[in-house]
Amino acid sequence: MSARATRRAGVLMAASCAVYAMSGAGSGVVVTVVLLVAGALVQVFGEMLHGAGGWELSFALAPEGRHGQYQGFYGMAPQCARMAGPLVLTTLLLGWGGPGWLLLGAAFLTAGAAMGPVTRYAERAHAAPRVAVRTGTCG
Repeated sequence: MSARATRRAGVLMAASCAVYAMSGAGSGVVVTVVLLVAGALVQVFGEMLHGAGGWELSFALAPEGRHGQYQGFYGMAPQCARMAGPLVLTTLLLGWGGPGWLLLGAAFLTAGAAMGPVTRYAERAHAAPRVAVRTGTCG
């Protein structure tokens, strides 16, 4: 369910990027404002779905007894995005304009589509039997 929400979020985020790309086509002020508001609304719903799906995945896939470690590692992703985001977005959106928006949308779409297979892989790895390792001395 959470992978599905995240996949749908990728579709909505890609759609919002396409709408933002269209807003720069020079169609007049009214059309541009309508497109920007529509893009923002689609983006908000995409972010809400992503938040819900990500929240569920971050807890459901955490190994038993290591929730804190998993949450700490999971929490690094937004920090990495905050570091790389300004450079990537400035280059794509200001440097490339409409094609940059479409490339960003393709990245969202790809990331959303990858969530299903990645989640299934993580679930299989989590469910795999663990081999007990004995420690101690031989006697």
